[in-house]
Amino acid sequence: MKEKNNKKIKVIIISIVLVTLIGIAIAFFTSRSESGKKTVRVGNLSIIYENEKVFKLSNQFPVYDEDIEEDASKIEFTVRNNGDVLEYASISMIGIQMSDKLKIPDFKYALYEKNISEPVKEGNFENAGTEINVATNIEFEPETSKDYVLYVWLSENDGNQSDLMGTTFKARIKLEGYGKKQKEKVLLSQIIKDNNSPIKEDKPDFSTAATEDEGLIKDIDDDGDTYYFRGAVENNYVKFKGLTWAESDGYYHNAGDDMLWRIVRINGDGTIRLIADGSIGESVFNENMNNEKYVGYTFLDDEGNVQDSTIKKYLEDWYDKNMMPYDEYIETSKFCNDTSTVIDDGDYIGYGAYDRLYNNNSPSFKCNETKKIYGGLYTNLKVGLITADEVVFAGGSAYGPNNSYYLAKRTSSWFWIVSPIVFSTGAAVSDVLDDGSIQPAATTLKLTVLPIVNLKSDLLVTEALGTIDDPYTISD
Repeated sequence: MKEKNNKKIKVIIISIVLVTLIGIAIAFFTSRSESGKKTVRVGNLSIIYENEKVFKLSNQFPVYDEDIEEDASKIEFTVRNNGDVLEYASISMIGIQMSDKLKIPDFKYALYEKNISEPVKEGNFENAGTEINVATNIEFEPETSKDYVLYVWLSENDGNQSDLMGTTFKARIKLEGYGKKQKEKVLLSQIIKDNNSPIKEDKPDFSTAATEDEGLIKDIDDDGDTYYFRGAVENNYVKFKGLTWAESDGYYHNAGDDMLWRIVRINGDGTIRLIADGSIGESVFNENMNNEKYVGYTFLDDEGNVQDSTIKKYLEDWYDKNMMPYDEYIETSKFCNDTSTVIDDGDYIGYGAYDRLYNNNSPSFKCNETKKIYGGLYTNLKVGLITADEVVFAGGSAYGPNNSYYLAKRTSSWFWIVSPIVFSTGAAVSDVLDDGSIQPAATTLKLTVLPIVNLKSDLLVTEALGTIDDPYTISD
């Protein structure tokens, strides 16, 4: 056994409560406990625990992994099957509230069945959201019981861990019983990577459209490593449970069909960018085109007030009417209306996307800084539009048609992209034509709209393949 560092660091305040099942709070300074054995039924299953058991510990310090039985914070409980058929159960930590500093590999949990040396499940809180599945599909034979211990601890790493002083963690423990095996809930970003392993890292030839399934590819954006789908991909489907198309588009979907989405990429901050797999309707980008400012997602009016573009208002009105039941799953995220310029002589303005895509075949997930008083990087939006760069990463091209990549043929008409292209005789942003190619479009054209949203990084989903018949399902 390693020699322990005698560094009594007041590190974590932990509170763990079994929902209607068991309660325990762990803090510091003094010590007391209250107990009274309780039994709560969950269908045919019941859980037996010590009620209102409260611990307040002084001088808590990190624990070596091999010593958790003696030194880690723990709760003990018994689960019994009172019925006469085989039952399955899952145990989860839900309602997690924790300091960001604790989202590290050294902050761990482990569930053990008593008198069995191997854990039922163990893990850490590095990617923790508000819910962690501790164990799924635990089998309980008729009229049998099992005794469990759940440990939560900060693992001693023999380094200086004093920066974690004063951090906090709270969670509720949930027991759920069911009559047959369930698919396990997993982190969406992780199952996307697992289902598309090995992930490619070589840059494609962006001068050529992607007509085959090129899978999931790694790149970089403003926040870190991003993973994007490219080509004729068929396993990047997502749906929100209960969300259907309100109207038929007369081409690709009918009213009442599940509203499917496609995963564009896992962003560098871990959020997951989706684009609707079909049009929500038609809109102009802006009502005017006689000024450069009308390529902006927002712009200043003649009095210097910020005005939303027509397309921004259209998207946000649609979101408010259709997506509020799912708002808790959607992150306030970044959207790039890149108004950086490479040419600007007053009469002719060439924007960054034009230079990257038409001149250099070099799309980028990074958003350039702009000196314009319109457009730029937006950091607080729930809904927006795809960029021209993202369309090229997905398999489209500014040089010719491609009806094979996953964004092609989503509508019977052209659809808007948020990236400005030029201002010359009028303001023009980009769009995807019905043949899958990217072209400039005057801001006053009425084109179809495919919204973009970003799912939260900690989202758990039931295991799925991501295909059209087995999509990743949100709020499942």
